[in-house]
Amino acid sequence: MYFGREQKNYGQAGHWNKNSGRRKALHVGSNAMTELNDIKLENIDPEDIGDILVRLEKSFGIKYSDTAFKKAKTFGDICEVIERYINLEHQDTCTTQQAFYKVRNAISQTLQIDERSIGLATELKDLFPRKYRRRNIKRLQQQLGIKLDILRMKEWLIWTVFAGFVFSFIAFFFDWRIALSGIAFFCLFSKAASLSSKELEILTVQQLTEKIARDNYLAVRRKKGTINNNEVFKIIQDTFSADLGLDKSLLTKDASLGWN
Repeated sequence: MYFGREQKNYGQAGHWNKNSGRRKALHVGSNAMTELNDIKLENIDPEDIGDILVRLEKSFGIKYSDTAFKKAKTFGDICEVIERYINLEHQDTCTTQQAFYKVRNAISQTLQIDERSIGLATELKDLFPRKYRRRNIKRLQQQLGIKLDILRMKEWLIWTVFAGFVFSFIAFFFDWRIALSGIAFFCLFSKAASLSSKELEILTVQQLTEKIARDNYLAVRRKKGTINNNEVFKIIQDTFSADLGLDKSLLTKDASLGWN
């Protein structure tokens, strides 16, 4: 949950978060999510779409104008705007493959193990046992030169924080001092729990590779200052799907936005 969100307006889309991280306080795993087919782009909160656009802005190394998406009415419009802002040399090489080589090498260096033992299907829990997980993930980040956001609290802690905030807000109807104290306590509790989180949000090296390619597209390109124009739409589509729980089959260029 975010408090004190820094905001910026990109046209008609509303006030959008400039923080690069996505909302995660209430993330409770795929089993607790609504069926993907029940969610459509037009039902997504504009602020959540804004979070994704800011992350794509960082990933592609671009900067939108304040009115960049003013006339955007569909997912295709969003993609066209982003593509117009990208002005880099085209090189027809696979970014995900390059990301895998980078991830594999970084894991090998971090854990001092043979690269050949690391494949796409290798499970992260086997590479990073729980006891030293936070320490080794931090070392992996240093090797990659990329901040990873793959650890979360246990589900029962997430629900505890959620319930605490709910009851704290309800307390405003009885005693504002108790309500504010509860909010302050659970903010601190949530922060402390996050700093000690050890649960993996993603399971395999392949999932880690795909996430890094989405979130740090230019950073993992072997030849700096280049882009594969054929990958841009897929990266945008994959990012919306992964971060907003949307079925990719529904993310067509004609898919309507909910802010119009």
